[in-house]
Amino acid sequence: MYGHEELVPVVRGYGIERHFVRVDGRTGPSGGSKALHMERHFAALDGVSPERAVVIGDAVDDAVAAAHVGARAVLYTGGSHSRASLEGAGVPVVDTLAEAVSLAALIGV
Repeated sequence: MYGHEELVPVVRGYGIERHFVRVDGRTGPSGGSKALHMERHFAALDGVSPERAVVIGDAVDDAVAAAHVGARAVLYTGGSHSRASLEGAGVPVVDTLAEAVSLAALIGV
């Protein structure tokens, strides 16, 4: 999981920050499950229900963490994981961040 100080500039660099309500990276040591990070993320989203949200990630554990809080997920193949491993998560998989944002808009509630 990207550290917060590294993640925000990356998201800005792709020009997609405006599509997100909130961008949070890791603020503590790396490792472990993303589920607790996802719980804290949604707790910080005042009035946003996970059931009405779509998480965009690049790893299977992003989809697992989204499901943990009741959110939907879209996985992007631009990370370090293969398409085949991402497809094993049982959520939509896309090849560009633009596709991820477009699909998130379609499947969001």
